[in-house]
Amino acid sequence: MELASLGEFGFINRIKKAQLPHPETVAVGIGDDCAVYRTIQGMDQLVTTDMMVEGIHFDSSLLEPYWIGYRLAAANISDIAAMGGEPSQAVVSLAATMEHEVEWYTAVYEGLHACMQTYGVNLIGGDTVHTKGQVALSVTLLGQVPRGQAVLRQGAKPGDIVFVTGTLGNAQVGLESLQAGIDGYDFAKQVHKGPKPQVRLGQLLRQEGASSLNDVSDGLSSELNEIAKASQVSLFLKPKDIPFHSDVRAWAKSGEGTYKSPLDYALYGGEDFQLVGTMPTASWQAWKKAHPQEPVRAIGYVKAGAPGLFIRLKEGQTRSLEAKGYNHFTRNEDK
Repeated sequence: MELASLGEFGFINRIKKAQLPHPETVAVGIGDDCAVYRTIQGMDQLVTTDMMVEGIHFDSSLLEPYWIGYRLAAANISDIAAMGGEPSQAVVSLAATMEHEVEWYTAVYEGLHACMQTYGVNLIGGDTVHTKGQVALSVTLLGQVPRGQAVLRQGAKPGDIVFVTGTLGNAQVGLESLQAGIDGYDFAKQVHKGPKPQVRLGQLLRQEGASSLNDVSDGLSSELNEIAKASQVSLFLKPKDIPFHSDVRAWAKSGEGTYKSPLDYALYGGEDFQLVGTMPTASWQAWKKAHPQEPVRAIGYVKAGAPGLFIRLKEGQTRSLEAKGYNHFTRNEDK
């Protein structure tokens, strides 16, 4: 079915039928000039937004529309996770072309709804317009964190350890193996399609004393340089301690991709939506005793010095690592 035959309000009626996971926080949802939601006493409010443009952030010939919507929701939810917060309400805007059928757009919203349902997010409004350019989708997400407890990038201190959740480099390997049409690498492909924001771990790390947090959206080198700059400290990585899935090791070894080592996929790949941050040593020792099964690993340390990211070499020397992850306003060769 073409969008023109359904119309704007017909499309809105189609996508607003999904159930709200937390209706008790919504006074007025989709259907009025504004949504009305209820805040929680004693909580600071968080707000973030992300936009995806067809041809830049996703290729609809490689990615099913369901996963396009899912990834957009996940990217926003991951920002809330990186503050140690809880996501709550979302509004979604769509600039649609006539190149896709109504069913395509419906599937995009099904993916959005599925991800939001998983993480307890209410979809309470948005906007829908026509464009003669590329499809564009934007989510503005609201969340909350206990008052004064948001974990910022600026909190790293000398003596802290650097940690990361999960494994790194998967999303880039998933994308490249899909682009190459090569079978296998199922774990990495699924991370690219449906990343899992680390909301629970973000809250737990906040409670257990994380001094800084960032989510790995643009590559480890970019995220840690952001923490180093915000905190005015030097961060040092131990490459042997950085965790990789077997898919990343195998893809790097195959020589089919952009990089020849798993480390480079972790440093520059991005879109894994894991968390990276710092924690005082005493808090880290307590964390390890209390949560030995959690997928959180120490990968470096913090020292006083010029703000920047450095990597330990085999000879005991170090070299600096530039923030070369994904950047919208640099050419591809800069990545």
